[in-house]
Amino acid sequence: MVAYEACIVVWPMVLARYTELMNGIIDTEKDASFLRNKGIIINPLKSDKEVADLWNGMSKSIRFTNVSFIDKVIVDVNKYYNGRWKVKFGKFMKKYIFGSWQILSFLAANMLLLLTWLQAFCQVYSCRLIFPIKALELAVTY
Repeated sequence: MVAYEACIVVWPMVLARYTELMNGIIDTEKDASFLRNKGIIINPLKSDKEVADLWNGMSKSIRFTNVSFIDKVIVDVNKYYNGRWKVKFGKFMKKYIFGSWQILSFLAANMLLLLTWLQAFCQVYSCRLIFPIKALELAVTY
């Protein structure tokens, strides 16, 4: 139907734009199951995996599709999704924590070396003169 619409229709291709929208929403069978449970799609196929494969098998349109009311829905959905705190936190973690794991591992390795050096230094010299910390001294009897 999308190919037929591309051949016949000269105005904006609504069906092609709708298939692009659904292709963007449904990536896995979990997505298809969620939409089926909410009543957004009806699944006459055997499984939700087949629905996901069906939508993912459709490629993008061959010509530019600009349908204003569908484009507004896409913008609203993206704004809602990107405005959620879980998504913001996930993007923050991905960008600043997981994206900089080399720097964090370098800092952790240097901190470990520094603490190991400090422990060795305190084993040889008395650190109580340098670090006035009152530690609990347990009497160990042999």
